Amino acid sequence: MTGESTPCSNRSTGRGEAEHGAQGEVGGVVADVTCSAGAESRRKDPTPPTAVCSMCNENPPKYTCPGCSRKTCSLDCVNGHKAAFSCSGKRDRTAFVNRGDLSYDTLVSDYKFLEEVQRVEDVSKRSQPPLPRRQLPKPLKVLVQQARNRHVTLQLMSPGMKRRKENSTRFDYKANIMFWRVKWIFSDGTEAVHSRASELELLGSLLDKSVQMRSHEDKALPSESGSVADVARWSSTYKVSMHQEGVRADQAVDFDVDLSMTLGDFLRGKRIVEFPVFRVRQ
Repeated sequence: MTGESTPCSNRSTGRGEAEHGAQGEVGGVVADVTCSAGAESRRKDPTPPTAVCSMCNENPPKYTCPGCSRKTCSLDCVNGHKAAFSCSGKRDRTAFVNRGDLSYDTLVSDYKFLEEVQRVEDVSKRSQPPLPRRQLPKPLKVLVQQARNRHVTLQLMSPGMKRRKENSTRFDYKANIMFWRVKWIFSDGTEAVHSRASELELLGSLLDKSVQMRSHEDKALPSESGSVADVARWSSTYKVSMHQEGVRADQAVDFDVDLSMTLGDFLRGKRIVEFPVFRVRQ
């Protein structure tokens, strides 16, 4: 046994004979430390060249699990090690990696991981639930509900819009009557506005008042009876229409207005944006 030598002992002896004095002693110590470190690293190597499959312990390994670094030889052994060790088979991409262990594959994996994080973030932003709808004040909620009870779809604009500021439509709880703001636009460009027109009043009567006002708001003009003669005069003198609102411009139509109907009856089944607007031709 004493005649045998190892590569480490040969290198140590050779260096000791080649050098003299203190230098030879130092060289021998360095060689011994290097050889001992190399032997230690070989003992810690989990996959020596002669290793076998970690599952069947028979065949040489072909695959290395990215998750746990176990060596396997076949698909059955790969699936077996996943079941036995609860391994996902995927590398922990958030685990710490020493600088010396970084490789091209590691960088590519990290880059793809960052791309996946960005993709998940983008998807989550697009999949967010819609923001809750703006809650209307109670008086406006009542107004919309009472219009719906009369089969009128009342659409309110955003606060700050001109038409929203102008709207003076109100609901009278005691009388159970809607008082609409009504605007009349004449062919010569002049306008007349009823700030509180009862839904029970005839459209012809409202039109007569608007002709008298012409660009003035009506606060409380007396209602007219709406006799047969009045209806005939209204129909022969005026042609009134209302533009359909709340739809695309190319789909909108103009409704012919029957002046013998009450305001409430005419608005039934229609969509109104804030308040009705009538156009008058003579």
